[in-house]
Amino acid sequence: MAIWIVTIGSSDVQLDSDKISKKKGRREKQRSDKMWRNWYDYDILGKFHNITFELKQIDNHVTQPYRIEPRVLGTVYQYHSPQIQEEIWSYLNFPLLDTFVNRLKAETDQLDQIIVLLTDQSQIFSDYQTQHQSTCPYWQDTHPLQPILARYFQGEDKFPQTPCEWIDLAPNSNDPGLDEWDYVLDLVRNELDSLPFTANPNPATSQTVYVSHQASTPAISSAVQFMSLARFGKRVQFLVSNEYHLERPANIISNSQYLRGIQVQQAKGLIQSGTPGAALHLLELAELKGSLEASVVAELEKLVDFFNLNRSLADKSSEFDLKAATARIVDGIALIERLFEQENYLPGIALLAAAQETFLRCAIMTEIQGRSVSLSINGTQQRFPAEDLIQWLRRGLQFVSTDDLKHYWSVSGSSKEEVNKTIKTLKLETLKQLQFPIDDNRFKRQPNQIGKNEFMLKWLRHLRSDFQPWKVLHWSCIQKNEAGEHDDDIRNQLMHNLQGMKPEDVVKYLLGNQERDISVIQAYQTEVKPQFMAAIRLCGLPFTEPKLTERLQGVADAMRIKSS
Repeated sequence: MAIWIVTIGSSDVQLDSDKISKKKGRREKQRSDKMWRNWYDYDILGKFHNITFELKQIDNHVTQPYRIEPRVLGTVYQYHSPQIQEEIWSYLNFPLLDTFVNRLKAETDQLDQIIVLLTDQSQIFSDYQTQHQSTCPYWQDTHPLQPILARYFQGEDKFPQTPCEWIDLAPNSNDPGLDEWDYVLDLVRNELDSLPFTANPNPATSQTVYVSHQASTPAISSAVQFMSLARFGKRVQFLVSNEYHLERPANIISNSQYLRGIQVQQAKGLIQSGTPGAALHLLELAELKGSLEASVVAELEKLVDFFNLNRSLADKSSEFDLKAATARIVDGIALIERLFEQENYLPGIALLAAAQETFLRCAIMTEIQGRSVSLSINGTQQRFPAEDLIQWLRRGLQFVSTDDLKHYWSVSGSSKEEVNKTIKTLKLETLKQLQFPIDDNRFKRQPNQIGKNEFMLKWLRHLRSDFQPWKVLHWSCIQKNEAGEHDDDIRNQLMHNLQGMKPEDVVKYLLGNQERDISVIQAYQTEVKPQFMAAIRLCGLPFTEPKLTERLQGVADAMRIKSS
């Protein structure tokens, strides 16, 4: 026992070729094209806005069947008397459906149900001016063929005991058309979900579900494939035929082949949308990695590392190497844009904060490289490279350890307190010569916090008078007062309180606590990203700007199941 889900296309119902008419003993004036002029008479012409629809052959050869727009054929059939309907019926043939039926009858004695998907776009193309065009998709609708198809399926040599359920894919006037993939997927899902199946559609049953999806638009075909697998799973068998070689029997293709193909398409979509990690996880769950080219999987894994800012550091170079760190910043700037486009505001804000902090460290370390300080040590003036005194560790920018400084500067004294006092004095002199804002009142209260954002920003502006911070960098680095501004610091709320946010809150944060009626992505693309990239160039930080969209598309395009 089984169910058959079948889509109907514009060429599924045809009229006899000249060769077939001759074989049936018809005279010249009884050929399909001649008879059509009798059926498509003056009385019916008004139903078609006085458009003269004529039968067509693909290459005007006597062996080719005649075709006509399905809405026209169905309407003409329904318009006429039972006697004329019988005459029209004698000219009709169903080559693709015949191929499917023959294969199904070889597989099963009886079907429980036939589910037929038809199209009706009359609400979308409802005005006279649109319908007056013979090329309008309205005329390709298969809904008017229902009486013809019902008679076909109930034929004695078909499935006379099997009930038919008719699904009209009928968009409303303001809906997208039947070539819009996402809309059609939802439409097919809703129609199948609302359908009363005569047999239990529970996947636990052994009932086979045959699916013929070749006819109709590509969007409908794809949606029927996907939703039938989603609803019926492993019970689905796909019934396919070559419409150019209909003399060959139809093939039954296992659901696993289709399912793998659909899962690969899903993975492609996830990659294109900027979630390669989800795509890789899907391929791993479906055990599909081995079915793809190894080079494609490797590129996908690199993309996942890229999105995780997990760059491979060549030659075991430090995580805080300026080139590697700058690469992470630039990668982060691209990823932040993608996150904001997807309305993933929390990770976008968090990544922006990290990227800005890393930028300050990179820019300062770049500026002090090659500089030296002149210090008076035990009465002797000595020079020391700045990079030997200031280092970048996981806790941020800081002096090397006190023990190292004591040894490096050869500091001596009669007591530990005297040594520490000397080292403190030398540190302040070092910072002064490196243009650190040592006179800042807040720094005087926190002399060991040279790596705090507020001090790093001031330091960089002293090192580079031509550097101007963008709004969110300035806002995130300034000290807010406890009573007012601090409460408006969105990043602080997010990082410490895990509060949610609205788009307008994100815009306000990106604009440095200013309000403006623009979108989050507009705020980022106009007030953050260009200024951030300009600052990286100004400070001479080495980088190659990633072409993220092109890279995502390239990996998606290359993803396909290997030929067996």
